[in-house]
Amino acid sequence: MDSNVKIKIETIQTIDAAGNEDIIDFISEATMEKFDDHFVINYDESDMTEVKGSKTRLKIEKNKMLMIKIGSFSSRMEFENKKNFNNLYTTPYGTFNLNYTTEVFENNLNENGKGKVYVEYKVDFGNTGESYNKLSIEIL
Repeated sequence: MDSNVKIKIETIQTIDAAGNEDIIDFISEATMEKFDDHFVINYDESDMTEVKGSKTRLKIEKNKMLMIKIGSFSSRMEFENKKNFNNLYTTPYGTFNLNYTTEVFENNLNENGKGKVYVEYKVDFGNTGESYNKLSIEIL
């Protein structure tokens, strides 16, 4: 059974060697469905991205999370502690290969799906460098 929730998301991306950060913070309405061993959360990012039809689905398990974004910008990212992943990131400007490593994954959701998920991950852009990202998702 789906339930309506609010979701608060904060993303911090270190954008250069000097440690300058780009911070994105927003709150959205979402739907949440509880399964035996995970939660599925769906929300619309259209207002935040200013691109109509931008949607995100989170599948949150005890030790990992899958994040699927659809719309003009689409990707499928999986986060599991100390694991490396590879994914295609599609934008209106082309498709890019994205290599990233989950440095930290913490799931502090209670049995009703309320609480926080915290992820730190490093994205490797090959010869052009890397970025360090922190993602905090709070289900209210």
